[in-house]
Amino acid sequence: MSGDALRWLEGAVILALVVLLFVAMARTWRTRTRKQAEAVPPVGVPADLAPAAGSWDGFTVATTRADQPLERITAGGLGFRSRGGVTVHDTGLVLHQAGAPDRWIAADAVRGADRATWAIDRVVEPGGLVRLRWTATGAAGATDLDTYFRFPEGDAAALVALQGLSTKHNHPHTAGEGTN
Repeated sequence: MSGDALRWLEGAVILALVVLLFVAMARTWRTRTRKQAEAVPPVGVPADLAPAAGSWDGFTVATTRADQPLERITAGGLGFRSRGGVTVHDTGLVLHQAGAPDRWIAADAVRGADRATWAIDRVVEPGGLVRLRWTATGAAGATDLDTYFRFPEGDAAALVALQGLSTKHNHPHTAGEGTN
């Protein structure tokens, strides 16, 4: 076999391995999303909501399992950073994410809210993220989650409103220390 033919063969083998790697990664991601969909089902927004206490726009940075900021939740559009925000009502909140349907989180599912410095793919100044701790209930049972937000226009009022939801109910735990 000539030198040129050998180089083409080596290139083809390397290319095939790279393609196989990407196929395996895609299959793993889909399997993970399918399994998590049972634990974190989408919840539609109720039609009869009272007026909003406030609404804040910014970014939804990530959603992870509670106290596991490197364990990304991929189901229901929660897997990636996106433009979004929250609208807080007396009975719960609406989680907005670009490219995904709005998600309702009832007040009795909110476990707490605090500040955080990092999530799975984002590090900011100390306390620069707002972390919402909530519980999703699906076929797989209850799963405690942390959703991280970044509100560029200021987040103090959003944090107070989210914390107000968690104080309306007696929860066994809160959102933690706040700095990861």
